[in-house]
Amino acid sequence: MRISRVRHIVAMSLLLSPLPPCAAEEVPGDPSLHIHAAGSLGGALRAIAAQYQLETGEKITMVFGPSGLLREGIEKGNEAHLFLSADRQHPERLAAEGKAAAPVIFVRNTLCATARADHTLTTDGLLDYMLDPATKIGTSTPKADPGGDYAMALFAKAETVHKGAEQILREKARALVGGALPKPSDMQPKAGGEQGAPAPTKQFLLNGTVDLFIGYCSRRETRRDPDLISVPAPKALAVRADYALALLRDKSPERQAAAARFALYLMTPRAQAIFADYNFTPIVAPSHLD
Repeated sequence: MRISRVRHIVAMSLLLSPLPPCAAEEVPGDPSLHIHAAGSLGGALRAIAAQYQLETGEKITMVFGPSGLLREGIEKGNEAHLFLSADRQHPERLAAEGKAAAPVIFVRNTLCATARADHTLTTDGLLDYMLDPATKIGTSTPKADPGGDYAMALFAKAETVHKGAEQILREKARALVGGALPKPSDMQPKAGGEQGAPAPTKQFLLNGTVDLFIGYCSRRETRRDPDLISVPAPKALAVRADYALALLRDKSPERQAAAARFALYLMTPRAQAIFADYNFTPIVAPSHLD
């Protein structure tokens, strides 16, 4: 049996046996499925959710933001039935607190470096470019946003290639995005459309605030932007980002079941193909995709 098939079976067993809900009661108000998701999932998740709604008729409401801040909001009582994080740590914390079922990895991401198109940027020369005293580096905010934590992990790997690199890069880096959660608002998913994070990142690059931004390779619109150039990190600096989902405890068994159904849908070939189109790394082999 293929490894991907085994993983899928394990994921299904976890999702189909979620946390027992609190004592069932009638839940007034918005009947939609509330999903809190990492901002980097914006474009892909909107496309997937739009397709899912066409197929099922279920209503979905989504809030995007830095995973760490979303997790804090859930701990404080923000309504969410499904949490899609850019890492495993935040959903694992909710599970340890008894607020969620054990997390399941549903897709992966990698890190890329982005600069203005007029810069000479290559994968092989990335570390030298980062270490150049003239290069200003931007990242997401560590702890609040896993993207920043992954950037720090890349800096740590740089130390194994060039002694002293980690300290140099940490001192140079500026946390520019992912440090504040916008006011939550109900956003109906639409096919296409990108989450807001790349826009300020592009602005910081074009106005010279930074020369280089370390972020996810899944920014599809960055790859198509003539003003920017983006290259993947070299193998020696590569950092794998595991995205994990967690079903949250809910008073309504129906909503919890609805969250489990959408979570399983995220791991279907159809949904994984959409993730791949946005340059995420599917958890199912590409040959299995529709």
